[in-house]
Amino acid sequence: MTSKNLLRIALASVALAGSSMAFAADAPAAAPAKPAKHQNHHCKKADGTMDMDKTHKACVAEKGKWVKDAPAADAAPAASAAPKK
Repeated sequence: MTSKNLLRIALASVALAGSSMAFAADAPAAAPAKPAKHQNHHCKKADGTMDMDKTHKACVAEKGKWVKDAPAADAAPAASAAPKK
């Protein structure tokens, strides 16, 4: 190879590398992940136990009930119901 050919190959390589970097910079960023929704229903199986991992469809297919969770505020009144002096 002559020095002219080596120079041409080097320039072509630099041009290709630069164009691929420019293309990657123009690509849109990955969409941010959506925040996970808090599930407020869970599966109550026929034996009375709760299965937190089942979907509504899977729960009903196994003869379970899709029940709404008790609000967190309902758990607190028992402690605050003590008489004040």
